[in-house]
Amino acid sequence: MSEPLEGATKSQTQKLVDVNTLRLPSLPPRRYRSALPFFSQFTQPSQQLSTEGILGEKDMNIATVIEVLESYHGRDKVLRLLTYLGKLTSGIASSKNVAIKSQIFSNQISGCRVMLRLLDDIPMLHHVVSYGLGKAEPDWVIRWANLLKNLLDVIFSPIEHICWAGECKILSVNVASLDLVTTWCWVISLYLSLVKSLRKVIQLEKQKVCLQQSESNIGLASRILDVQQRDESLSCLRLILDLSYAVNYLPSGVLWGGKLKTWHVGVFGTVSSLIVLYQMFSKRTVSKNMIGNSRYNGVVTYQEHFLLFSTTWFALHIMLPQGYI
Repeated sequence: MSEPLEGATKSQTQKLVDVNTLRLPSLPPRRYRSALPFFSQFTQPSQQLSTEGILGEKDMNIATVIEVLESYHGRDKVLRLLTYLGKLTSGIASSKNVAIKSQIFSNQISGCRVMLRLLDDIPMLHHVVSYGLGKAEPDWVIRWANLLKNLLDVIFSPIEHICWAGECKILSVNVASLDLVTTWCWVISLYLSLVKSLRKVIQLEKQKVCLQQSESNIGLASRILDVQQRDESLSCLRLILDLSYAVNYLPSGVLWGGKLKTWHVGVFGTVSSLIVLYQMFSKRTVSKNMIGNSRYNGVVTYQEHFLLFSTTWFALHIMLPQGYI
């Protein structure tokens, strides 16, 4: 998807990037969304704990950065962060020239992510077929959430490809209608993901209570549950942020559709992207911190408390005075 910035007239360009009036519905929403939903399995640190030997802290950090950047999903999350940083800059820049350049940068990075998702079909179908009807999933809420998310995957992916081809003038299709369908798929998928994460938080709390009532050695097991619960809590926060600006892409009159400004979405998307990257890095380092490192005790650090509190306060500070919620 490419924005007509280079061929636009001066008045059109100024209208597009006016930092006081620019709102996201003027931009194709598909450019700013993350891959739906099966990729979340690759960013769950609580499910991939290992007991590898401990490296030096510096070597471990460098190795982790390289590992993330060498993977498709790692690069996609970094590109996602750059996209929303560009949107945030375009929304708060006092100079129209800076706003234009930031918007162009954001659009180009987002277009890159859309094109890379053209190759997602085979992995997505493999995941859907492998999961099947979810008979191995013990919890019925999580099972049905996954089944519905898989259905949305099957709908979303080909429609996004057709929409991309339409915007590139490869196919003659109604791009606006297809974009609306993919937007609804995106919003519903985020809602299902939030339900799933909240359900996992509740289940983990029940497991902790049962573990504390047992007479066995609960040291390491309790810390693992704490890490899993922390990760799911961060996922809930991230999904709330994503859902907040995803609804903004819906037609005007549907909840707060069309009411957020560009810098609002930039803030929500940037914080959400930082949480995603934190979870990806944490997945690769948490077990090394847990085993053989006495500084780690499995509880939420004060930095994470600050992140949770400040993000929630900022979201309410923006949305409540404006009457969005």
